[in-house]
Amino acid sequence: MKSTNHTDQINAPIRERFFHDAHLWLMLFAFFIAVALPFRWHTIALWACAFCAVGFFQGITWRFALKSLAVAFALSISIWLLNVFFHTEDITAEQAQLKANQTALKIWSLTWVALLSAKMINVRDVITYALQRRWLSTQIAYAMLVGIGAITLLRAESRRIMLNAKLRGIKGLQKFSQWIPLLIFSLRHAQRGAMSLRARGLTKDKVFYYNYQATHGQIGRSIALWLVLMLMAWTSER
Repeated sequence: MKSTNHTDQINAPIRERFFHDAHLWLMLFAFFIAVALPFRWHTIALWACAFCAVGFFQGITWRFALKSLAVAFALSISIWLLNVFFHTEDITAEQAQLKANQTALKIWSLTWVALLSAKMINVRDVITYALQRRWLSTQIAYAMLVGIGAITLLRAESRRIMLNAKLRGIKGLQKFSQWIPLLIFSLRHAQRGAMSLRARGLTKDKVFYYNYQATHGQIGRSIALWLVLMLMAWTSER
């Protein structure tokens, strides 16, 4: 069975989602680029609200959406302060505040969508989708999957180290030495990952048990979403 034949494969969970994760990843990538382009702030904010609505179809909750919105505001307030209090002398205070508000709203929208994307997209499935389409080589794709998996392991190991330090009564500057066992764990995990990739004997003709390709419904919904986003931009920029 070749990697391009999907008739005998089991549908992966990515095919059961309302939007395909790879399509959403491409849209989000375009959105992040659009923030740097000369679009008006209300267009960026409107797109951010649209992606939040898309996130509900992808399974995020109202609680996570509101929490991420508050966190995005906290992370963006420093940008507003810098633009308000540190600006060039050739503009008035009113102009500086207006520019600061518009810039902060753009950054706020950008940060909010970035936080929402953590629940909207499964990066592992996107990488596997690209590997199945032969857009990525097996060496690069598996190395990326090992790196993404290491994030969860490092987080769990960090919690264990902090709990151990708390039980031992380690305080103050002594906590700074906790990065040493975490660094050792990272090196060992990197070595195990490299040995695992080497032992797999990666080849170009990879056999997949699951089908990660987009369904016809996901393709249609993604095209409709592209049209909606472009219509929103056309209406807002008029």
